[in-house]
Amino acid sequence: MSKTKVFLLIAGVIGLVVMQREWMIPVAKDVAKSDLFLIQSNDQGSNMSQSSPMTELAFQHCNKHLKADLDEKTTVTLPAKPLNAWSLGNYEYVVSAEADVSHEGAASKKHKYVCRISYNNGDDTSGAPEFDNWSLVGMSKVDDGH
Repeated sequence: MSKTKVFLLIAGVIGLVVMQREWMIPVAKDVAKSDLFLIQSNDQGSNMSQSSPMTELAFQHCNKHLKADLDEKTTVTLPAKPLNAWSLGNYEYVVSAEADVSHEGAASKKHKYVCRISYNNGDDTSGAPEFDNWSLVGMSKVDDGH
């Protein structure tokens, strides 16, 4: 390689580093500080387990999803209350509970499950009791380990 090509390569790398440091990183920091990614919602998240009308509805809807996912040979007895329920904010919830599960008449066993669910209508909570207004994000499997 000639000295000119090496010089141009080094100059190009230095130019890219300077451009990134002086232009791209400051622009990225300004965008990160802006409200561009801020979601405005009346539902505030909490790192503490809580009980509210929306966490109770989230628990009920998680139970409906759980029952719908089980086959006809599996029976489940669901608890009246969750073990824990958290609001992640923006109407997304994580619920953990323990159910009694049995398979084809076998003795029931306790299984813990976790469900993440979101309410689709935002701040308009008038439709919260309706099953179709919720989306299941994910749920752990419940089986009897056979």
